[in-house]
Amino acid sequence: MDIDYYSLLARAVAGKDETARDNVYRDAFSLIQRSPNFSPEAAASHVAALETAIRRIEDELVAEGSKHSADVNAVLLPKANPRPLIVIACMAVAFVALSGLLYGYLANKGPVGAGMMASSSKTSQAREEAVMGDLKTGVDGGSSGEGLPFALQRQVVFYRTTAPPGSIVIDRETRFLYLIDSNNSARRYGIGIAQECLNGGSFSRITGKLEWPDWKAAGVDRQDGLLASAGRPGSLLGARALLLDKPGLLIHGTNSPKTIGHLVASGCIRLVNDDVEDLYRRVSLETRVVFVG
Repeated sequence: MDIDYYSLLARAVAGKDETARDNVYRDAFSLIQRSPNFSPEAAASHVAALETAIRRIEDELVAEGSKHSADVNAVLLPKANPRPLIVIACMAVAFVALSGLLYGYLANKGPVGAGMMASSSKTSQAREEAVMGDLKTGVDGGSSGEGLPFALQRQVVFYRTTAPPGSIVIDRETRFLYLIDSNNSARRYGIGIAQECLNGGSFSRITGKLEWPDWKAAGVDRQDGLLASAGRPGSLLGARALLLDKPGLLIHGTNSPKTIGHLVASGCIRLVNDDVEDLYRRVSLETRVVFVG
C-alpha cells in the first residue's frame, strides 16, 4: 500500500470547516469500500491508514486552533500596554458603522437583497412540503434501491456520533438512517419520512419486530392496528417493520422505492424492502433509536 492518505486529505480539506471535512472523509471511505481492486484484507488496511491520516489531520487542526487562541490572547491581554485596546475599540466602532450601512442597504433592497438566501430557503421549504404519493396497495414497485441516486443506496460511510455502536440514528432532515458501527463508521440507508414523524422526541427504542406486516382495516397509523405475516409484495408497509416505544413511530419497508428521500403520505420511516430486511437482521429488541434534524 503506497497511498499517502495524509498528504491527499490534507490538501483536500485545507481551509474547509468541520462539516466540509467530514464530507471529504466520508467520500474517501466510500471510495475504498466500493473499489473492485481491493480484497477485504486490503480494504481493511486502507481504511486503517485512512483513519490514521484523519486523526493526524484533526489533531493538527486542534493544536493549530489552540496556538491561534494563545496568539489572540497575547494581543488582547498585554501587560501595561493600552495601545492594542485602543486599536480594538476603533475596530469595534468601525464594525458597528459598517453593520449599520449594510443593514440600511439590505432594508432598501427589500426582497431582492435577500437574494440567494431567500431562494434557498424557499427551495428547502418546497422540498419539505412536497409529499410524494405511494403506489396503490397490491402494486409491487420493487424491493431494490438500485434505481435511486447513489447517496440514497445502502453503503458504509464515515460517521461521527456520540451514539454507541449498535444504535440507530435517524436524520430526519437529510433523509438518512445510520446503523452505528465502531471506528467512526456506520451503515447508511436512504429513507422516506411521513409528515407525522418529522417532529417529536429525540430518543426511542425498538419494542417489536414484524415480518410482512399489514394494516388492519381501521388501524392505519396505529401500532395496535398492525398484523404480522399478513402482508405481501405490494404492501404499503413492505417486508419488515420495527416498532418503536412511542405511538405511531415505526421503521418499515415500502412498495414504492422511488419515494425514498422524500416526504411521504403514509407510515413513518420507510426503507426499500432489501434495506429494511438488512436492518431487521442486524438489530434486536431494545436497540436505541436517536432522532436528529
